[in-house]
Amino acid sequence: MNRIIAALVLLLLTQTAVASADALTTGVPVLPAMPSMGGVIDDSWSKAVKLPVLFDFTYQRSGEPTDAYVAQDPSGLDVAFAVTQHATLTASQQTNGAGVSSDDSVSVVLWPQGTNGFRYRFTANALGARYQTSSENSVYAPTWIAAAQRTPAGYTVTMHIPWNVIRSGGSKSWNAQFERITIADNADQVWEHQQGQRNSDDPAYAGTLTGLNVTAQAKIARPKPRVQVYALGEIAPAAFGGNTSRIGADLAIPITATSSLLGAFHPDYSNVETDQQSIAPTAFHRFLSEVRPFFTQAAQNFNNTFSCTNCPSTLYTPAIPTFRQGYAYEGTAGHFSFGAFDAVGFSRTDSAAVLNYGIQDQGKIIGASLQRVSVNLPGFRDNTTTLYTGYLNQHSHYFGYLNVGSDSGTNVTDNGFAQYWEYGGGFVDKTTTAGITFQKIGPQFLPADGFVNQPDVAGYGLFYNKTFIFSKTAALQDIFVSEFFNRMHDHSGNLSQTGAFEQINFDLQHQISVHVFAGSQGIEIFNGEFLPFNSNGGALLYRSQTSTPTSIVYSAGPYYHGHLITWSYSTTIPIVKRLHLALEDDENFYSSGTEPTAKQWLERASLDWQFSRDASFDIGARRIIGRNLPDAFEPPQFGFINAGNISAAFHFLAAKNEFYLVYGSPNSLATTPALIFKWIRYIGAEKGT
Repeated sequence: MNRIIAALVLLLLTQTAVASADALTTGVPVLPAMPSMGGVIDDSWSKAVKLPVLFDFTYQRSGEPTDAYVAQDPSGLDVAFAVTQHATLTASQQTNGAGVSSDDSVSVVLWPQGTNGFRYRFTANALGARYQTSSENSVYAPTWIAAAQRTPAGYTVTMHIPWNVIRSGGSKSWNAQFERITIADNADQVWEHQQGQRNSDDPAYAGTLTGLNVTAQAKIARPKPRVQVYALGEIAPAAFGGNTSRIGADLAIPITATSSLLGAFHPDYSNVETDQQSIAPTAFHRFLSEVRPFFTQAAQNFNNTFSCTNCPSTLYTPAIPTFRQGYAYEGTAGHFSFGAFDAVGFSRTDSAAVLNYGIQDQGKIIGASLQRVSVNLPGFRDNTTTLYTGYLNQHSHYFGYLNVGSDSGTNVTDNGFAQYWEYGGGFVDKTTTAGITFQKIGPQFLPADGFVNQPDVAGYGLFYNKTFIFSKTAALQDIFVSEFFNRMHDHSGNLSQTGAFEQINFDLQHQISVHVFAGSQGIEIFNGEFLPFNSNGGALLYRSQTSTPTSIVYSAGPYYHGHLITWSYSTTIPIVKRLHLALEDDENFYSSGTEPTAKQWLERASLDWQFSRDASFDIGARRIIGRNLPDAFEPPQFGFINAGNISAAFHFLAAKNEFYLVYGSPNSLATTPALIFKWIRYIGAEKGT
């Protein structure tokens, strides 16, 4: 393995990037001051460069007239969009946040340091609500300006993106893409497009903005440090911990223009959980999302796989318990990105480090990631090392990859049983993916801070996805076909996992979709028995890509020792402007001649009040009644559950201050009778920057 790693690293270090010779390039005019930011493109925008955002990437042809206006002033980048739209407008999100991406919207995507640096996306909907993402931090939330106005032809949007919210390293030429989304037409229009481009925001095919204000950027080339201090007060009965107060801090100190030292002291993660309770049938452990601020930045560069199929995650941060203090260093440098952290807990330390290397241009994509994760506590140690590599030819669209890994420590008695390897290849373009993979996960490859669906498997898998796109005026707009087949054995040669999955999605006009699926899955469970976990059925969906979706899903099939039928109903309804009601009902019915009949219901309702751009109030109620379903990794838990949860939360974020006022916890099975107030003060840089 060491020879393979050395050879691959040497090969990658000798590669050089190829410049994009065909990409669109435009100089950015300099304005003496910020132009009008009221959602109107007036005379103050007259010197801005006008760029056509005309190519519909979905249908590979010209779309509706859309123009982006780009300029700069001493404080930042200025962008405006003039959108012509004949389709019904989809716009309901009033509060800044992720829901903006479910509306008709326009976006600026920036790669200030090229294809291997940080990526930034700034999005605004037709109401002027804004949302932003960055590869530097999963909770990136700086202050920037967006405003919108309806017009007889459609709508206009104006944006101002300050220099100091982007880690550009002082670069004067940025890769960029301008994008416009229309939900009703499934249209995705872009400025830059070229033959062979697989994604609308592929950085290798992005355009280039030149002549950016180097003088202004030089003053902020090294980002501001950020100190994130929180104070928390809690009122609760003695049985739930009683009244208490806490204080702590997270900090980020820039070391270079594109790297930072991070710290967390007496961290607290109250009030930021989301409701992740589910009764959806699954044979494996449920994968939970990470919400803790320290890991939203410290863990961004980890698990950087080029390709894999159901591969193990050797860093799964929800497995790390509450810690007392944490330290990390992360960033990018040329073709490299890196990260390392220590989370120091109570008689426990969780540590990880990663080094990634990548090239992405119009000729090829190359990636390599070397990662190590360790857990140390009294009487126990675990160390996992992995290397993920891959190569894609952008012209032929063929790819290949190789992943290797090993686990060692207290629970490993045979090194040969603690190995992971996977290799495969295939073909991928904008509408088709096809390939084959070979995988082996040893019975003792079980990273303590990782997530492995099923160890002790060795075999192969075949996969194929294809999208057939028709005219946007046709009743049937597209068909998506997905196929997957795998067959695995354990170290003794016994069949351990099989799967045959087929799904066809029909997307119709008026935002109606019909899905039909068939799934045959066999799994070797905890006691060595081989059992089915099948799922066959369909779904009817309406407005599924919007913030007001409705769906009905049915599935049935042999499951464990019996038969399982499931139904799921969900809808989100706009009550009045800024107020939405979400309803969900999930039902499971498991019957077997040898085990208790398991009937279970999950009922959920919530109100979302978006009463300003910066503030929202949510109240939710949930009830789970019935017996749990059996799974593959533990003895059946047929105990009866009758649990209800009510929680409410007010959230306000404005530049340097963030407030939470919360009753209960949405992620608890039953109501936690506690009222919590939390204030976070951002000193220096803003949240996530």
